[in-house]
Amino acid sequence: MEPKATCVCAGDHEHHICYLHSKGLDKEIEKLTDNPTATCAICLVNANSPDNVCSPTTLGGGFRYADMKGSKKSICESVAECIPDKDKKKR
Repeated sequence: MEPKATCVCAGDHEHHICYLHSKGLDKEIEKLTDNPTATCAICLVNANSPDNVCSPTTLGGGFRYADMKGSKKSICESVAECIPDKDKKKR
């Protein structure tokens, strides 16, 4: 039996950096990370707004997306899989 994935994310996940990353939307992400004010406590990416990450925390200790986008793959895929199928069909 496979473990059931549970999403730790609250809010509008389709606008979060990890979701956009899982879809390969690097240019959109660069626009959301060019003037950071928050850091995601899960993946440590810095973002312009707390609304752009799953678990926002005070800016600090995070990384620029451009410097870490290659290492975000496993975290982002697991979080993106949490989106219910009915929501995926809307996109």
